[in-house]
Amino acid sequence: MLRTVRGASVVVLAGALVALSATSAAPAPKPQTERVTLSSTGEQLQKGASGNALSSDGRYLAFVSDDSEVVPGDTNGTTDVFVRDLRKGTVERVNVASDGTQAEGGAYGTHRAEISGDGRYVAFVSSAKNLVEWPSPPNPYADDVYVHDRRTGRTERISVAADGGSGWTSDSFDMSRDGRYIAFAASSQRMEADAVGQTLGYVVDRRTGTTKRISDHIPAEWYVSSLTLSGDGSHLAYTQRHPRGGRGELWLADLRTGAQELVNAASDGTPTNGSPAGARLSEDGSLVAFSSFDDGVVPEAPTYTWELYLKDMRTGKTRWITHEGQGGLGGGLLSPDGRLLAYMTETKSGDEVVAENVHVRDLRTGRTELVSRTLAGGPLATGYAAPIDFSRSGRLLSLYSTSSELVPGDTNGTGDGFLHHLR
Repeated sequence: MLRTVRGASVVVLAGALVALSATSAAPAPKPQTERVTLSSTGEQLQKGASGNALSSDGRYLAFVSDDSEVVPGDTNGTTDVFVRDLRKGTVERVNVASDGTQAEGGAYGTHRAEISGDGRYVAFVSSAKNLVEWPSPPNPYADDVYVHDRRTGRTERISVAADGGSGWTSDSFDMSRDGRYIAFAASSQRMEADAVGQTLGYVVDRRTGTTKRISDHIPAEWYVSSLTLSGDGSHLAYTQRHPRGGRGELWLADLRTGAQELVNAASDGTPTNGSPAGARLSEDGSLVAFSSFDDGVVPEAPTYTWELYLKDMRTGKTRWITHEGQGGLGGGLLSPDGRLLAYMTETKSGDEVVAENVHVRDLRTGRTELVSRTLAGGPLATGYAAPIDFSRSGRLLSLYSTSSELVPGDTNGTGDGFLHHLR
């Protein structure tokens, strides 16, 4: 009996030691917010970074930076596009020619990037003229949309004009999750040899090679100022307005049927007299989040202020989004399934905005989480933060912030990209 007890004691003690050893060896949990726009050696970037587009699984992050220390051999002296493998910590530059040659400096450089769901394709805008072969000498000041295939190394120009030259694009573009569809705003004079020369919205199907103009409801002299694709590539939202101001229009086009519907309309369907902007879609395009300086989207919203709205295109109902009973929100971003809505709130001192924070609302439960939580545990008292991209599951959110209070050791004094793990 004594031996049994002693034997059992030894077994229990050994099991406890094994359990203690396993516990001690377990990796520390990831911080809820981490800085992810870092160099290939893991150092912070002295010139900062932005963009922060996520792949569907949250493994790959595309970002842009002026910093020449992100990767070795960066000597072009201009903004570049990078992809970071968040699992391995490696970084590669992707705004390069198919043979790996770095982009030559241009008048406008590169502005932002989009990455496909699997991380294979990266879309970006650049004024560099050495990324592809041109049929004739290109305009040195025009921007174009490119897609780089990280698997094959091939870079292709998407905004090809009627004569094979530059499409003269703006910096508004987007890519579907599978990398098949690319939407962008470009000159109709270049894309279609149109004498009027408005900036219109186009979608390229990379599988078939076809290019189609989408903005068919645009009045004379107006232009397409921004556009965004649904993740599945089925819908395109675009905003159009007159260059001298006045009201604007936000349209949602069904790319399968060709039907288009005005989003910023009153409940009776009449156009509102505001300026819609910042439209973002759910994966299937059934929900549209947008901001508008308006007095007619919903009756209860205040007049002559920027407000955030959410429209369900299936029911036609528009919802005014508030935070703790207050409006004035911005930066609306939907998770792919449309359940989560990220947005920005302002902190003011008198009439001056001194901080902007990011929150995420669960539209099903109403639960709201502060994303831009400082190391001290509260919201930003100074600085700026904005939501950029959700992973497909909605559990990861990338954001951009100028604050040095989100992670330890942030001393570069400029904006960086961060990744927040939602609870």
